[in-house]
Amino acid sequence: MTSKAKEHKPHGRSGKTLPIQVSSFVELTAALNQATELAGYQFEVPMDGVVSLQKDDITLIFFEDRAWQDTTAVSVFLSKANDSGLCFICTGNDEDLEAMPPALETANFRALALPCRVRQLVIDVQNFHRLQSMVLRSERTNKNVKETNEHVKYVLRVSRELNGVRDSKKLLSLILQKAREITNADAGSIYTVDWNDQRESDSKIIFKVTQNESVFQELEEFVIPVSEHSMVGSAVLHQKAINIPDLYHLDEDPNKNPYHAKHDKTFDLRTGYQCRSMLTIPMYDISYRVIGVIQLINRKRPNTKNLKGIQDFTEYVLPFDDTDVEYAEIVAQQAGIALENAMLTLEKEQLFEGFVHAAVTAIEQRDPTTSGHSHRVAKLTVGLAEIINKIDNGRFKDTRFDKKQLKEIEYASLLHDFGKLGVREQVLVKAKKLYPWELDLLLERFEHIRSRFEIEYLREYIAFLSGKTTIAPGFGPETFRATYENRVNELEDFLQFILKSNEPTVLEQGGFERLKDIANMSFKDGRQRTRPFLNYRELEALSVSRGSLTREEFAEIQSHVVHTYEFLRKIPWGRSFPNVPQIAAKHHEKLDGTGYPGGSHDDEIPVQTRMMTIADIFDALTASDRPYKKAVPVPRAIEIIDMEVKAGKVDSDLFKVFVESQVYQAVIDKNQQAS
Repeated sequence: MTSKAKEHKPHGRSGKTLPIQVSSFVELTAALNQATELAGYQFEVPMDGVVSLQKDDITLIFFEDRAWQDTTAVSVFLSKANDSGLCFICTGNDEDLEAMPPALETANFRALALPCRVRQLVIDVQNFHRLQSMVLRSERTNKNVKETNEHVKYVLRVSRELNGVRDSKKLLSLILQKAREITNADAGSIYTVDWNDQRESDSKIIFKVTQNESVFQELEEFVIPVSEHSMVGSAVLHQKAINIPDLYHLDEDPNKNPYHAKHDKTFDLRTGYQCRSMLTIPMYDISYRVIGVIQLINRKRPNTKNLKGIQDFTEYVLPFDDTDVEYAEIVAQQAGIALENAMLTLEKEQLFEGFVHAAVTAIEQRDPTTSGHSHRVAKLTVGLAEIINKIDNGRFKDTRFDKKQLKEIEYASLLHDFGKLGVREQVLVKAKKLYPWELDLLLERFEHIRSRFEIEYLREYIAFLSGKTTIAPGFGPETFRATYENRVNELEDFLQFILKSNEPTVLEQGGFERLKDIANMSFKDGRQRTRPFLNYRELEALSVSRGSLTREEFAEIQSHVVHTYEFLRKIPWGRSFPNVPQIAAKHHEKLDGTGYPGGSHDDEIPVQTRMMTIADIFDALTASDRPYKKAVPVPRAIEIIDMEVKAGKVDSDLFKVFVESQVYQAVIDKNQQAS
């Protein structure tokens, strides 16, 4: 049997394509009627809100939520609850099923949560049928039906419990625990399969988890090939449960044993623990591809705790019987689906992580001067949130951020400047008041002015030498030279003042008036056109009193928070991180309403954003990677933020925690620490 997945095509018996997922009872009814995998079942609709599937001696009856919640409608079915040939299944969302009446649970009504994928529905139907067959078989062989029913209910609870876990490491441990409990196995291990679709021979099986009630063992993760040289590999290749009653009774020649099984007794000899009975069961994903293996060791007699002495393994270890195999296979089926869901969740989380960090990279590539800023702000904000979690008195004693909320804070902090992608790059990286090309044009203009001065001087001097002009007594040729040099020196003085004004520092007193005077001066170019020393745009830019941005450019920079919100709200953050856009978009708001873009006040600003605001200001002040400003020493940065606190703009309690905890030590560089 090939190790590749059996291709699942969601087509109905009529040839129509079924949806991948069923979300309502109507869609469920259609899927039950049309799924080719259920072709052997007789489909009926006995009444509104109820459908049934009948095969062999088992009838599965599905109820819409409004049907099983109707006491009158469901009473007729309750009267038949003791019929082991009937299996009653209540459908609905998780919240409704959690509130299922005790009378239904007592009567062994099962639960099926919607929405679910069609393939999962098919597997659930097959498992419902299989479990009810076990109950019926128990009744017919005069076995303890009550005990069988309890086992069935346990298996169904396991199914729901497994589907509620999304952490793959925890899930693997839980799967192994439940498989051991249902079979009373003393020990076991779980492996996952990493398929190489390009070269199947390079596929591998990875040991993940082990459990043992009798001896402590801690094994490192290891890898084995997908081959028949191991029981696990054989289970993967043959896609079949392999049950070895007693490994110690295997023939020395593996070729004489089922699946060429052999038992390496190295572990047994080292620990004194004997691996006797073994059940190896493959786990499948939704497309029926093997994604893992459960291996169970030593089924114990009832009420046996630990296996200690050598004699215990002979007296208290039993082979896994057919019922154990059935229960274990059902758990493995549900476990495979749960494991795939966990892997999909992990894949989604990794996708989110990749997207977030790619977005940060894109931001930093557009604005290299703030490289590292987003990561530092995230580290500061999450660090502050973690400290808040530990406070058990005062304003924050009841403020707690769980794992998802901390991740939400991290994402919001990393993406708080995401909207810079909507701001012109030239504005983002503007280090001085004039753009480089504007300064180049200005320098060329002043060079042109200097050339015009020289041309005018030479013309006047030539005219004097040729007698075309006269000068007043006492003046000579040097007069022309002195006038020229004075004009050039004054022009150079103007240029030096302009270059000084171009720096993103505070414009000196009287600077605007002097710039205006320079702008009012003019010269004639080669075509005798009158042109100003400074044009309006240059005057406006150079007259900026602080920093490098004009009013319009600063407004454009401020608009990045609007872009941030508009970008982030289009991303489906789901139920896990619904507040990312809101948290990120308000980091420039102030408690007194003087911030931007919305002028939000105190209660309108989330505490997560208030933490980020402190982190953002601190890093902007202390960062040493911005060419247009020097890093502010930490004590001075604290003083500046404190002024914002006293002005009622920044949260005082959060700032106090920020300072007292010194959370900022995690991001400041060594030079800052030394200062």
